Amino acid sequence: MDEELRGLLVDRIQDVCNARAKEGSFAINEAAEQVIDEMRAEDNKRWKEFRDHFAEQGVIHFVNRVITQAKAADPKQRNLPGLESMPLLVTSEGAAILAEQLKYDRYQSEVRRLEKRINSYSNLRRKPENLEQDKRRLEEMKRFDPRFAKYAENNPDLTLAEAKQLEAAEPPEPRKVGRKRRKK
Repeated sequence: MDEELRGLLVDRIQDVCNARAKEGSFAINEAAEQVIDEMRAEDNKRWKEFRDHFAEQGVIHFVNRVITQAKAADPKQRNLPGLESMPLLVTSEGAAILAEQLKYDRYQSEVRRLEKRINSYSNLRRKPENLEQDKRRLEEMKRFDPRFAKYAENNPDLTLAEAKQLEAAEPPEPRKVGRKRRKK
């Protein structure tokens, strides 16, 4: 239906623009108003489908922009100490999820996706300024991965935030103190 609606709209726009162009220059907003008025007059129910569809597409586009901004690393991310360079939101397969709500399997797929992205920096289209941030995020994620795996072993529904809470509750590992060597 998406392509059908788009095709009908493009055809109508071309008709209106061609007719107006024959009269000389024309204001784009007036042509758009004419397209809307004609479509509404022709079939109001169909016009409402168009309007709703394109409004939804506009909102989806805006939501994606907001998510992209939220995906920037949040240095104030206190819920995930040790993973400060992780974005607030993680997106994959058209879905967005708070990073702290990631389960281990999604966490692992995010690690793999990030590895692929780092490898793709050899492509000229990738911005090299993002490479360092991606490497830092991957390093943090890989450092925490074995502990997350251990915590999620008995509870596959464990979230990243819960795993970080378990980590914080563990007693710190004793520091290894090296023996001093005697001089001969």
